[in-house]
This record gives sequence, C-alpha cells and structure tokens, in this order.
Amino acid sequence: MKGYKIYIVDDDPATYDILSEYLESAGFKVRAAFDGREGLDIMRDDPPDLALLDIQMPEMDGFQLLEAMRRQESLQDVPVLFITSLDRTNLKIKGLELGADDFIVKPFERAELFARIKAALRRSDRYRLTESILTGNLADISLTELLQTLDIGRKTARIKFPEMLGEVFVDRGMLVSAQQGEFSGEAALTRLLFLNAGSFVVDFGMTTKRRDGKNISIQHQVLNSLVRIDTVERKLAEFPERNPIIDKIPAIPLLSNIDNIVELLPLPLIELLIILPGDLALNTELFLQEYR
Repeated sequence: MKGYKIYIVDDDPATYDILSEYLESAGFKVRAAFDGREGLDIMRDDPPDLALLDIQMPEMDGFQLLEAMRRQESLQDVPVLFITSLDRTNLKIKGLELGADDFIVKPFERAELFARIKAALRRSDRYRLTESILTGNLADISLTELLQTLDIGRKTARIKFPEMLGEVFVDRGMLVSAQQGEFSGEAALTRLLFLNAGSFVVDFGMTTKRRDGKNISIQHQVLNSLVRIDTVERKLAEFPERNPIIDKIPAIPLLSNIDNIVELLPLPLIELLIILPGDLALNTELFLQEYR
C-alpha cells in the first residue's frame, strides 16, 4: 500500500512525530494539520486516501471536522480513523454514527495501528480501483500461462495488450471475447498468442456481460489456437529465412479486397500475416507455395 496519502490532524506535536515516523517508514505519504479548520482546508485542496483525526482540537474538533468532510463531495468517502486518549463508549458510538471507520486509543501499538489503517484502506474506492489492476510483460509470463492462470482461478477480467492492439475478456474461466486490431474471436486470440509480445494490463475490476451459448472455455480455445500456431511455425521453418521481407502478395482468390494492405508493402512476412484476413496457417502455406 505504499504511496497512499495519509493526513494527520492532531493538535499534539508529539503524536504527529510518532505517527509520521511510523507511516513514512512504511512508505505512506504524510501531511499534517494541527487543528480541525486547517485540516479541512488542506483536505479540500488535496483529498487524502485516509485521515487520522484527534477528537479534542481547537477551532474545530474531530467530530465537527468529520461532519464537514462528509458534506464535501470530494471527501465523502475518505476513510477516517479517530486517534484519541478518550476511551469512552459514547464517543465511539458518536464517531461511528457520523461515519468514522474505526477508533484507535492512545497509547497504541504500531502493529495495531498498521492493521487498522490497512483494513480501512481496503474498504476505500481507491484500493478497489488500483489493487484490482495487474500489469506485467509477456516476456516474463506467456499469454498462454496468463490465460491458464485466470482459467484455474475462475477469474473475471479484461486483459489489454497495448503493443499488440489486443483485448481479451474472460468471465469465470470462459472466453467472452477477443480483439486484435480488426480481428475478433478465434482469429484475434490466435494472432495474440502467435505474437505473444509486449506488456499487458489485467483489470479484475471490469465486469462482463455473458453471451449465453457463445462463451468458450479458455482451455479449449487456447488449445485450438496453439495447434494452428504450431502449423504456422512449421511452415515458417521452411522459408529460407523465418521472416522474409514480402514486397508482393500473390494473386490468390482467398486474399481479395486487400488493396489497403498492398499499399503497406514491403513488410516482414509475420507482420503481413497478422494483418491479412483469413486463417494464419492457410495464408502461410499460400506464401510458401510462391517461394517453392
């Protein structure tokens, strides 16, 4: 949870010194105010991820500050923990009724402080948005391994592949949709698995709409695509070089309506195969026949 902003609003400098030392050593970004009015001002300018409030303060006490925060749209959902030496049940009830997330009574243990802060942050909107995002590179984990992991965990997510112009939706172990450039479905997934390069972003916070009767298991679709890719790789091995530069597309009926692609020539064979319509393996065979 490093990088989260925590604001301490407490009129006791000693409490601030202790808290800031603990929090900064754990990687949190800390700001301070020494009365409620000042605390509200800095939070309006730059909302924190969590606020630690004392109850007894000049200008505006902790309860008044919390009420003011809950009236501010930008501060309504900021988790608030009261840190106080007043261990009274009626004060805890009042704070909770006003919208506080928890109470920490002075003196406090460092481990307890962190546990309560982390619990409050996990309930925050930012945590749900940021901690549900996974990023990585296909050089470290292949797309096949990534999809199999989502399949085993029955995860629901959207995976984006910026460099490959791709996107895949999975829903509880089922492939909902795949997109790569202008291609969709099985053709798109096969091209993504064939390229298997660049970064990826997995968003577990995304929801998908199931398409009854059209979803396919990830394992089944990946196996089908890998069979096709294996055929392509064997055919590429028959070329004098694996990825020759192509300056002419053969006049083959199956490759009609490709004037826009012809304008891009010359291109490496693999790059050309990815953007050509039709089956990867069949197109590779058609080019191989021209070379023989």
